[in-house]
Amino acid sequence: MFSKKNPQKLSANDLRYSRYGVPLVTVQDPQNVVAEQFRVLRANIDFAAASLKNFKTVLFTSAEMSDGKSTAAQNLAVTWAQTGKRILLLDADFRRPTLHKTFAIPNEHGLTTVLAMHEQPASVIHSTEIPNLYVMTSGPMPPNPSELLASDKMLRVASWMREQFDMVVIDSTPLLLVPDAQALIPRADGVVLVAMLNKTKRRSMATAAHILKLAKANVLGVVSRDQRRADKGYGYGYGYGYTSTNVMKTNDASKASSSKTAPAKRKVPKASVTDTDASKVE
Repeated sequence: MFSKKNPQKLSANDLRYSRYGVPLVTVQDPQNVVAEQFRVLRANIDFAAASLKNFKTVLFTSAEMSDGKSTAAQNLAVTWAQTGKRILLLDADFRRPTLHKTFAIPNEHGLTTVLAMHEQPASVIHSTEIPNLYVMTSGPMPPNPSELLASDKMLRVASWMREQFDMVVIDSTPLLLVPDAQALIPRADGVVLVAMLNKTKRRSMATAAHILKLAKANVLGVVSRDQRRADKGYGYGYGYGYTSTNVMKTNDASKASSSKTAPAKRKVPKASVTDTDASKVE
């Protein structure tokens, strides 16, 4: 629950971000220097993961909110799809999901309904206008997000995803706010930590690195973003909160605390989706 002494207030940029999702510069302007940097980053991650056996699942997280992990994860998923790989982009941030906004997909069904309501994962996967890119939204906010992500059912679903796709890109929560991302670390072959220069605190990064070390995560690298350049329209604004209009109907829905954000301006990507066929998971 938000602190009464320091209540969470969403800025105009935060509200636009929540409404439209993250900017996909790799789709909107693939010749842009930022899109090129995402391709360089993709190559660096592939190189770092070359020593890992059967690298197919990568988890994106951050130390704090508004560090840009969702923008990094979604743009990098696009660049991997552009290489011809069959990519699944998974929104595992139940607290503040953005994937359904980015691709204009309804979020009544998604990962949470697969884990909690026994829907088949194939029925909640959508294709996009981007060839080879498929997405699964978060679904409604559950009362026990970290428990669902740590469950045996999530392990089976993750194994099914690995079989169906060449790579699974997971957008998760910040490490220091809630334990959701920590529950997903054992399900990922590699982890990418995203930070914002002149914004992310050194102490937060040190704590996040300690958590990853304790979890024995395969850290592929740290993605840093210049906050000053985040105001150019392709920035990493991330308004992180725990109030949502898309919540599972329960009296026990859990909430957690968050702090102030420094959102950035961004462009609105356009995409349409259709259902995709895939096998069932028992």
